[in-house]
Amino acid sequence: MHFTDQVTPAAILAELVCHPKAQPEDTEGFCHLKHDRDLCPRFYDKAERILSSFDKYTDITYDIRRPNRGADIVMRYSGTAGPGGEERCIAIQIKSFDEFESDEDFLPEIKAQIEELEKDYGTSLERYVLLLCTEYSKHLNRVRAISDELRANDKVVVAEPHSAWSLFAMDDAMIDAVSDRLIYSRDYVRRQARDEIAGIGKRRLMLLLSCLIEGIEERGGFAVSDDFVMHNSHVQEFEEQYPGGQGSLAEDVTAMEGKFFFREADVDGFEIYQDSVSAVVALYYDAKVRYAHTGDEAVHYLFTFLEQDA
Repeated sequence: MHFTDQVTPAAILAELVCHPKAQPEDTEGFCHLKHDRDLCPRFYDKAERILSSFDKYTDITYDIRRPNRGADIVMRYSGTAGPGGEERCIAIQIKSFDEFESDEDFLPEIKAQIEELEKDYGTSLERYVLLLCTEYSKHLNRVRAISDELRANDKVVVAEPHSAWSLFAMDDAMIDAVSDRLIYSRDYVRRQARDEIAGIGKRRLMLLLSCLIEGIEERGGFAVSDDFVMHNSHVQEFEEQYPGGQGSLAEDVTAMEGKFFFREADVDGFEIYQDSVSAVVALYYDAKVRYAHTGDEAVHYLFTFLEQDA
């Protein structure tokens, strides 16, 4: 992995900002969050997670700062793999609901901050990420005006409120999975894992992964009870997120028998064909060692990593 490649921490952050978005009504949660008390610490933790995930694949040094001017958070990193150990920077600026309410036009200030950062950091400034952390419907026109005004600058990424909320609420397992999906995506085991579940469908993928983790962690093998399969909490959560048009869970189980599930005459429940998921199992153990993901976190990590191929 070299910084001359497309995948850098800045590319990962940009991908996370563009990840499946929250609903506009979710952004009402920003109304009660304060800039320094709530937003800066939370996004600081996200920045640290991105850099620590990247650090698990390549030799980098990094630090995260809260500078006095120009940005709320600056991520600085360099690596021996990069040309001459060149340092790169990502600046993050946060605008809260209260700031939208108290300042009718802070766009000139933002543009001045971008110019200041470009002057201070020069070519090492890789991205300027503006997080608009306000209620979407209340400040919609201003949000659109800011996005339109800054769109021409290739270094600027504007996260509108629903995207900013998605990142604010995003758990570590999703950050890790998106990072891993971008870094070394052509790895043989990862390609095999994607091939194993290709075309299965997202709900069946969730069912398979939850059964797999349950079998490995709770039962010490590749078997799960009928009750776990038919009253699966992960599938129930999936159906809440993606309601309608799913068909019945019993139909899913039937469709997956023969390839992923099978029954033994003397076993109460389903067993999983190990050969059908060997690469997925390898991904699970890799995430367990790399990030200590187990249980629900492991299910979420694997689902996020594999869902685009399901």
